[in-house]
Amino acid sequence: MPMIIICDAHVSEAKGNHLQFFKMLGAFESCDHDLIFLGDIFDLWIALPRYEREIHHRFLAWCKKQKQHRTIGYIEGNHEYFLAEERKDFFSWCTDKAFRQDGHGTVFCHGDQVNRLDKNYLLFRKLAKNGISKQILRFLPPGPRFVEYLKARMKKTNLDFRRQFPAQQIETFAEHRFKESGRTIFIAHFHRPYSYRSSEGGVLHTLPGWMGTGMVTLCDENNRTVRHLNWQELFAPQPL
Repeated sequence: MPMIIICDAHVSEAKGNHLQFFKMLGAFESCDHDLIFLGDIFDLWIALPRYEREIHHRFLAWCKKQKQHRTIGYIEGNHEYFLAEERKDFFSWCTDKAFRQDGHGTVFCHGDQVNRLDKNYLLFRKLAKNGISKQILRFLPPGPRFVEYLKARMKKTNLDFRRQFPAQQIETFAEHRFKESGRTIFIAHFHRPYSYRSSEGGVLHTLPGWMGTGMVTLCDENNRTVRHLNWQELFAPQPL
């Protein structure tokens, strides 16, 4: 079954890109491709009461309906919190792990944990994504306002690591997965396409982000073809 991978959409009402995003989801209803959401789909998603907005609930309702006749997979990115624990029933599968490998050797990875040299982010992730922080956010009275403040502050930190493309770290990650029977690896997070092929034939693809481009990735596992294209091209009339 061909699949469509969407990543790094950073959907928010403030950005105004939620209208185009849901228009895309409506168009996807006319095809039967599996859909994999590879993280950072929303600019911020804390899957707890008081933090979720109407766009999150609308997306969850869409996924719950669609998973009845296709695979809907979701990997948490660094802009999602507690989704795998609190909302997994809305998807065919949902994980907060660093990566997920299916039974055919396809590896899905958001990518925020790939660069092991980024110690500051890895520490922040460990502190932010655990049971204690979850309970603090659940009951902290000014929680939503505090999260928005923290989000704004985080965008100004660790800029050196966010600007660079860690090709060596990505390729090291790939070689570990190939040794574990991985064949094809898809990584989001870096907002740019890049390919790496091992001497054994395994291939890694980093994917373009949807935000600002409308780009998605179309994968046909049977033919081992991978294309990055604007989502509207999927529905353009084919030449005779």
